[in-house]
Amino acid sequence: MSDALNRAERAELERLRAQVGTRKARSGLRWTGSAALLVIGAIVLMLAAVTVFARNEVLDTDRFVDNVEPLATDAEVRAAVATRISTAVDEALDVETLVAQAIDAVQTKGAPDVLDRLSVPLASGVDSFIEKKVHEVVYSDQFTELWREASRAAHTALVGVLTGDGGDLLALQGQDLVLDLAPVLERVKERLVDSGFSLAASIPKVSVEFTIAESEAFPKLRSAASLLDAAAWVLPIAGLALLAAGVLTAPDRRRGLLVGALCVAGAMLLLIGGLAIGRGAYLAGLGDAVQSQQAAANVYDTVTRFLQGGAQTLTVIAIIVALACWLLGPGTAARATRRLGVSARDAAARGLAGAGLTFGAAGDFVHRHRRGIELVLVLAGLAWIVLWRHPGVSGVVTVAILVGVLALIVEVIGRAATEPQRA
Repeated sequence: MSDALNRAERAELERLRAQVGTRKARSGLRWTGSAALLVIGAIVLMLAAVTVFARNEVLDTDRFVDNVEPLATDAEVRAAVATRISTAVDEALDVETLVAQAIDAVQTKGAPDVLDRLSVPLASGVDSFIEKKVHEVVYSDQFTELWREASRAAHTALVGVLTGDGGDLLALQGQDLVLDLAPVLERVKERLVDSGFSLAASIPKVSVEFTIAESEAFPKLRSAASLLDAAAWVLPIAGLALLAAGVLTAPDRRRGLLVGALCVAGAMLLLIGGLAIGRGAYLAGLGDAVQSQQAAANVYDTVTRFLQGGAQTLTVIAIIVALACWLLGPGTAARATRRLGVSARDAAARGLAGAGLTFGAAGDFVHRHRRGIELVLVLAGLAWIVLWRHPGVSGVVTVAILVGVLALIVEVIGRAATEPQRA
């Protein structure tokens, strides 16, 4: 019997080889297009996270106030505010001049010249008294409400600045974002007068500028405010659409989803790294207007904490999705893990059935519709995370574990319901 192929058989073999080559080429092209869409989608989603955060901070007063409220209890920020207010009171009163005038007035009535030596201690004593009263205000519970009121009024003014309406309490001065602490100064003035320091009544109503931040981007925000508002809606939708297109384009959608999840996780890790680098650059570029570098660092950490928390949350979600895709794959380790899970499920079901717990009609219903029930559980978990304003890493892990446990219970109940028939 000869192994040689006749002409017709060889032609058929060549045709089949050509088909296989064509399919491989098409599959390669699809994977290339899918990978490109997934990478671009992940990058767009990263930009969307930054844009949504920026939009909420710049144009949503309630979110801004909630974000900066912890600064009112930050020790470094309070110290910086107390220093700025004390300086403003001292500049308004000109304590040294007042003490000198008082000594001159006493000397004209016959007081000895030695009083001149007391001018410095007297001025220092007055300064210490002022600082004490300032600290009483800044380190009181009342300051938290004052800070919140000032922040709300300032952010409303910022929206006015960005829309061109202008503002009195918050203003852009070149590259500086300046907050007016005049309400705090007025409260200090009242405290000084109530304590018997009547000279404080002469302090005029003046603005007390406190530089919150400094950036070259501030002058450009006004022209970009409307674009930012639109991008906060467009970019998340575009990112999700690109990711979905990448998964659908992939020849193997499970692997496509796995690659997409890893791309999202990588993009979010880049964002977290960018925030860390940005923190260092921000602190290195602080100008002389910022009096406390540690206070400025605490401001940066507080203001960006929701963005960093969101990036960490998305990273964990992406890793959970990637892990689920891997567990459903054909790999040896994945198959062994699935077999182990099935064995544990069957053992638990046999134990329940042996104890007479087959759950009757409810168990049969769960067995017939277990896939739909598990899908509902997954969707409910996703909805929970979305509606949870700031779930954080711990929140996402908790929801994932809860969904996994409930899905396992559904599997065990469904298996226990059919165990008597198998026996």
